[in-house]
Amino acid sequence: MALGFLLMLCALAGIGDSRAQFQRTLPANGAIGVVRADASLPLPLVRVDREVYRLAPGGIIVDQSNRSLVHAQLPAQATAYVVFDRNGDILRMFLLTPVELQRLRAR
Repeated sequence: MALGFLLMLCALAGIGDSRAQFQRTLPANGAIGVVRADASLPLPLVRVDREVYRLAPGGIIVDQSNRSLVHAQLPAQATAYVVFDRNGDILRMFLLTPVELQRLRAR
């Protein structure tokens, strides 16, 4: 009974399909680059543009649907927003949607 009530509240509040309303807040200290899957690079190395970077310990890769990815799930090529730690390693990598890319380029 409580579950039915909760589902009804969600439907009335319009949170049933939150994908259309979802907008990620990306950190301000990142850089835009093109990440390429490169099978010749072992974990934790990642190719962004023409440079090879190390994925920091605890570094996270997030896809366009805000799901965490592992190194092996990187697409062949994608535009990403990359946040580096103080050692120059990749701390966070967000694969961007076209809307996010446009928003970042505008600011």
